[in-house]
Amino acid sequence: MSRLNKGFARLINPGVVLNPELNQKIVAFEAMAAERSDLDVELSQLRKQQDDTEDNLAEALAEDEFQCNLRGQQFTGPNDDELQTILKNHLGGIIDKLAKKYERIVYLDADIRKLKGTIEKAIIVANEESAAAASM
Repeated sequence: MSRLNKGFARLINPGVVLNPELNQKIVAFEAMAAERSDLDVELSQLRKQQDDTEDNLAEALAEDEFQCNLRGQQFTGPNDDELQTILKNHLGGIIDKLAKKYERIVYLDADIRKLKGTIEKAIIVANEESAAAASM
C-alpha cells in the first residue's frame, strides 16, 4: 500500500477485502493528494518568482535614483499611475497564476475532504459486512 493509503489501511479490519470501486476511490484520493502536493510546490516557486521580481523592481528604482544623484539631477521616480503600470506589467502574470493555483487548491481541498469521508464510510460498511459474514 502506498504511503497515503496507510491512513485508510488502519481503518480496515484484518481480512476485509475492499471492492474494486472503493479501491478506485482510494487511488483517486491519492492522485488528488499528489496534485495538492504539486500545487504547493508550484505556489512556492511562484512566490519566489514574485519576491525576486519585486526585489529586482526595487533595485532598479534605487539604481535610477542613485544614477540621478551621481549626475546631480533631481530624482523624480514614477508617479502612482506609472508605478501601477510597472507593477502590473512585471507582476500581473505571476499574480494571475497564483490566483489560479489558489482557486484550484480551494476546490481540490473540498473534493479531497468529500472523497475521504466517502472512503471512510465505505470502509466502515465493508468492515461491518465482513464481520456479519464471519459471524454466520
